[in-house]
Amino acid sequence: PVHNVTADEADIEVRFGPGHFADRESVLLMHDEVTPACSPEYLAETGPLDGLATDEAMARVRLIRTPLEPWRTWFKARGTTRGEPLAGSQFDDLGLAYDAAVAGFGVTLMRLRLGSAWLEGGRLVRLSNESVRSPHSYFLCWKPGALERWECAAFVDWLRQELQA
Repeated sequence: PVHNVTADEADIEVRFGPGHFADRESVLLMHDEVTPACSPEYLAETGPLDGLATDEAMARVRLIRTPLEPWRTWFKARGTTRGEPLAGSQFDDLGLAYDAAVAGFGVTLMRLRLGSAWLEGGRLVRLSNESVRSPHSYFLCWKPGALERWECAAFVDWLRQELQA
């Protein structure tokens, strides 16, 4: 049997995006930074990559692609004219992209907050001490009128205080 399962619409949610969501009120929670990362084994195979700051270094690696965090952010910050990669592994889930990097598929552009467990566990290593602010940020979003309910307002206040601590 086929089950069509849909999640109930949430009163409050955390979204990662450019902000100004048409269907929700929102408040900025935090920004994130991105930096290239790969497995220690992949780095050993490809040799020093000079922080992945040059076209020559970028040409030597396989770039893991995801529409959720395009490489153009890194390329623009490094002043390269290189375009978005058109070939190579592509994932629509950042966790899968990071796991692919662990498995040696190549280099991923990692969000530092989201990817901290991969870095702290040593499964991935940063290729640069530099990081670049992602064009997207984390927002707390809610349906219009949701904060009129005390439990929703209390949750939003609590979360904002916790993240500022």
